Formats: sequence, C-alpha cells, structure tokens
Amino acid sequence: MFKSPLFGGEYRKQFFTMEPTQTINLIALSLIVVMHAGVLALRLGISLGRN
Repeated sequence: MFKSPLFGGEYRKQFFTMEPTQTINLIALSLIVVMHAGVLALRLGISLGRN
C-alpha cells in the first residue's frame, strides 16, 4: 500500500467528523459509480465478444 497524505490520519479524522448524511451520500455515490463502471465494462465486453 502506498503512503499517501490522503490516507493519513488527517483524512481519517476528517472522514469520521463528517455528518452521517454526508457519509451515506458518499457511499451511495460510490455505489452508483461502481455500478455504472460495471455496466459499461459489461457492455464493452459484450460488444468486444460480438466482433
């Protein structure tokens, strides 16, 4: 794991002092992004498989 200031104590402190609603929004947003990436990858795989 690379040492980045983003994953240091400051980031963690900032993350845990966030509002619960903000954390839920962040989780929901990341879920949507992951799902979207999965759908795109699936569509790309299907289109590549057809060629």
